[in-house]
Amino acid sequence: GGIGSTVVSIEQINKIPRPLEVIHEVSNPAQQLVVDILWSDPTDNDKEIGVQPNYIRDPNGTGNIVKFGPDKVQQFLKNNGLSCIFRAHECVMDGFERFA
Repeated sequence: GGIGSTVVSIEQINKIPRPLEVIHEVSNPAQQLVVDILWSDPTDNDKEIGVQPNYIRDPNGTGNIVKFGPDKVQQFLKNNGLSCIFRAHECVMDGFERFA
């Protein structure tokens, strides 16, 4: 998961009502926020900017599950006074990958 197309502030994440209902068919902005946090990924390289389709996680092309570029990461960091984002859920060959 990540920041997707809709996450711009930590406050948005803090305001999500809990417990969550995890859905895959998005019908409102609150559901899109949860889908972005759970399923979005960084783009495949730093040259892919903005928000891109994620055909691996969204094979039907609904546009709900996306990839976010390094520009989106940098803006999120700036908006929230942060220096980095840690994501931890996938095994990678070197133990970690650096993005943005």
